[in-house]
Amino acid sequence: MPLLGFDEALQLAAVQLRKAGASHDMAVSTARALVLAEAQGISSHGLVRVQQYCGHLANGRAKGDAEPSLLRRKGTAVLVDARQGLAFPACDFAVSEAIGMARDVGICIAAVTNSHHAGVLVDHLRPGADAKFVGLAFANSPAAMPAAGG
Repeated sequence: MPLLGFDEALQLAAVQLRKAGASHDMAVSTARALVLAEAQGISSHGLVRVQQYCGHLANGRAKGDAEPSLLRRKGTAVLVDARQGLAFPACDFAVSEAIGMARDVGICIAAVTNSHHAGVLVDHLRPGADAKFVGLAFANSPAAMPAAGG
């Protein structure tokens, strides 16, 4: 079986997501997250999800043209609305907002609502770590996955 490089896998995944109805930004953000999961050996949240997400885009479970928006800002908290789209662009937006606020006031909590499967949560925190912040990520979900390692 031939191996794909990161960029080639990202391109192939993004093309399929676009064909299924994802906007360019949604396709690239989602493909990046899936390929990163695959590269880390977390295949349950990697490229295997491309077909599933494409199905969700095609059948309307996720809206491919959804653009995340800032729903509310209060104190040191922000709430981002994913507008029923795939989670990754909304998470990118929320983390960017959180980093900006934390730079200004030292702390921020960001949440995403009206979203889809959020993938490998630690990957959403990388930009914050790169900016020298500590981040925690949580998601609500029915019990569907075993804990890491078994």
